[in-house]
Amino acid sequence: MIARRPTDPVPEPTDFASIYADHQRDVLRYAALMLRDPDEAADVTAEAFARAWDAWSADRGPTGRPLPWLLVITRRLIVDGWRRRRRISWLPLLDGSSLPAPDRIVEREFWLWLDDLAAALPVRQREVLFLRYRRDLTDAEIGAVMRLSASGVRSLLARAIQALRDHPELLR
Repeated sequence: MIARRPTDPVPEPTDFASIYADHQRDVLRYAALMLRDPDEAADVTAEAFARAWDAWSADRGPTGRPLPWLLVITRRLIVDGWRRRRRISWLPLLDGSSLPAPDRIVEREFWLWLDDLAAALPVRQREVLFLRYRRDLTDAEIGAVMRLSASGVRSLLARAIQALRDHPELLR
């Protein structure tokens, strides 16, 4: 943790407010894509911005574009939630079947006309398509969110596009 010196200026709340106004919907859509539950997505989005504000206030804000930074925070919260649920799913009162499994995540807000096709793709391929074509992130930014190299992002994206091209509905 980098401590702020007493002489350093405190970031203006209006700067963070503009980041919130510009990117709240993007973060909410990403959380909805990953979680399938609008209420949980709203909770994760609120927590992501709370953590982003704490980091912003402590001078640990984004060094580049704020959206990839916010999506990394959101993704970490989602993965932490999956891990927490997996740890408690063995309890006798919980059967674990009502919990969203990471490998069966279905997008809520993807292109409506492409939703059936995208549902056939693996989770990581859907995620890379969403980040590239709906959020317009660069290879490096997607790599930071998904913990891949830029070439790994391009490879995953190429496989996703080829899988869509090979889908039986498009071959008619």
